[in-house]
Amino acid sequence: MHFALTPYDSLSPTQQRQVLEIELLPEQIRHVGDIHGGLHTLTARPVADRQGFVLLIDDTPRGFFVLKRRSLLPDWARDRPRITTTLHALMIDKRFQGLGLGKQCLRALPGLTQALWPDTEQLMLAVEAGNHPARQLYLTLGWQELPESDPNHASVERLMLLRL
Repeated sequence: MHFALTPYDSLSPTQQRQVLEIELLPEQIRHVGDIHGGLHTLTARPVADRQGFVLLIDDTPRGFFVLKRRSLLPDWARDRPRITTTLHALMIDKRFQGLGLGKQCLRALPGLTQALWPDTEQLMLAVEAGNHPARQLYLTLGWQELPESDPNHASVERLMLLRL
């Protein structure tokens, strides 16, 4: 099985159609949305501040995620003391889950991000508080869970940070 992460924009027309065939379990759609929503984020402007990536297994799309920076950062990632890139909509096709592909994407993420945007100093993401498997995976890979900004109002999401 050959693993590669490639920018969405560099896919062939056939591969771009195949991205639409990525399937998720209903509980995953609740956490990250579906592939149509993920692809919709690629319409954000300016183009220089976002990039969609596709996980190819033997040249067929089996996963997807989006990176954002600068003007496209969500509110929770703005005003940080370091230059931040955020991860969004990480999804692995349900037919290929349990093979460690999400973990491989996350392990490749720091190098991929710094190759794309060398000034990036840290990665951030938001994960639902109840998504314990994802939170544990991030922690295992060196991400830190940030404390609640307002301890009197528990959030449904937890912020995670990985310094590069």
